[in-house]
Amino acid sequence: MHSAVTMLELTPALRARLLELWERIGDPALKLLSEGLPPRAAVAFETKQDRSDWISTCLMEAYKNTGDAAVFALLFELNHPVFLLAVHGQMRRASYHIDPADVLQEVFLNIYRYPHHFHSDRADAFRNWGHRIARNTLLKFMRSESRRQRQQSLDDEFQCADERAHSPLRSAIDVEGAELVNRAYVLYLTLYLRHFGKLSPKEQRALTMVEVEGHSYRHAADELGIKVENLKMVVFRGRRKVFRGMSNTLAMLAMPAMDAGSVVQPWTPRTLARNSLGNLHSQPECSS
Repeated sequence: MHSAVTMLELTPALRARLLELWERIGDPALKLLSEGLPPRAAVAFETKQDRSDWISTCLMEAYKNTGDAAVFALLFELNHPVFLLAVHGQMRRASYHIDPADVLQEVFLNIYRYPHHFHSDRADAFRNWGHRIARNTLLKFMRSESRRQRQQSLDDEFQCADERAHSPLRSAIDVEGAELVNRAYVLYLTLYLRHFGKLSPKEQRALTMVEVEGHSYRHAADELGIKVENLKMVVFRGRRKVFRGMSNTLAMLAMPAMDAGSVVQPWTPRTLARNSLGNLHSQPECSS
């Protein structure tokens, strides 16, 4: 997969976002970029593409160093259109029934999971690294689909009509729905990281060992120097704090979308995500 190239314009809105992130995490490279300056002493913007590439590369480096959810959200917002375009371009040359939105979600999930594999040694570091992840992810999807097709050919004795083919209207609806799901996924991920960051160091380490690293309760209890029963209580309270905080924040995001005199209607995941995302983008910072 060849890296699709896009130019990020340093608009006033993007300058403000970069400056806000610098104030949030203290990364000097983001402040320099917000002022239109090279992020490092030995770096020069020889082309507009160099400046565009450094924005994404420095955002990825900042996320690698801090794990800040707002940094990851801006990285996703700036880069997911060109990544999706690259996936579409590669899939036009193959006859597979694969949803590009599924591939894109898996790509950014891998970026989120493995930031320590990233090295910001040059301007286009993130563009090249990210497109390698996109290529490998798409190949994985294609191999899985190929195995499914081979199995189906062994089971079927005759050619059947492809019932999965979508009408143009259905395809348009699916694309809109996939975009909404992607944005909602980043929203929920951002909220989880925000409230996870409010936990005590012991709660954070306990949840990480049990839920991310997959350690047994006994091993995690030994590492933390506490009893297994106490560890289970720490994990339970940590989960409850995170999910209670997420619920409260989502409720606050949804409230401005309702008129004061309107009748409260049940919220579906689709309407909640749509209204929450709208309110999140309209406010520079939301308290939880």
